[in-house]
Amino acid sequence: MTASRTRNGPGREQVGALIVGGDHPGLAVARSLGRRGVPVCVIDDLPCVSSFSRYVARVVRVKELRDEPKTVKTILEAGKRLNLKNWILYPTRDETVAAFSRYRNELQEFFTVPTGDWESIEWAWDKKKTYELCEYLGIPCPKTFTIVNPDELQTLYPKLPLAIKPAIKENFFYATGAKAWRADTAEALNALYEKARAQIRKEEILIQEIIPGDGCEQYSYCAFVRNGEPHSTLVARRARQHPREFGRAATYVETVALPAIEELSERFPEGDPLSRSGRDRVQARSSRRPI
Repeated sequence: MTASRTRNGPGREQVGALIVGGDHPGLAVARSLGRRGVPVCVIDDLPCVSSFSRYVARVVRVKELRDEPKTVKTILEAGKRLNLKNWILYPTRDETVAAFSRYRNELQEFFTVPTGDWESIEWAWDKKKTYELCEYLGIPCPKTFTIVNPDELQTLYPKLPLAIKPAIKENFFYATGAKAWRADTAEALNALYEKARAQIRKEEILIQEIIPGDGCEQYSYCAFVRNGEPHSTLVARRARQHPREFGRAATYVETVALPAIEELSERFPEGDPLSRSGRDRVQARSSRRPI
């Protein structure tokens, strides 16, 4: 643990929120809870915007939060040192969600852990499994291909343009800084596949058809789920995102009423692998062509 800053330190009696990852999703959680008088502590391994929030009582800087066993050890040490017994853990990145899910039993001995068990979480964490679940539940999704041998790429040339993306986000994202790459030509597809193979295992490389449209056709469905049933829901449209095609973050979002998006998204809690309680978020893109 390298640094800690306190602003009107967290109360020792009141249960608060321990947010792991203080970039913009963490800031949103801090603002929402802080406005309601919930004590907030943020832990991050990078400089984060949440450190400037008036709703964050304490910011703890640690060496790194990407190795799962080390992350769990770091979080437990910080919690015990700061007397955060029973505080609620809020992971904000895929890798910390995975860590908290896999080590849920260990963390629950000290914290309150809303993250689901691994049998549920892995279906959202590994996008190859996510698309398998979509097919099982009858949810339209882009055609997705995996190949064993690079020679198989030529069978995909008629389907261009295609996106090359990872099944597991963080393995690819931290190495490339991108969510996906676009290939418009056979030469680009071959080159980008080799580039991806240099960063992640070939089993994690997904080659996917591109649904036409920009962020204005892209939606997010968010819900609080209790025992597999949506308790509170919201649909938002990404009016602006960065980068424009494969956005890492939305810079302008508006809430909309789209029952069709809700109906498709709510099939997930009905599916056995994801029947649980907690927070749910699904992204969708509207298509004007038949699927």
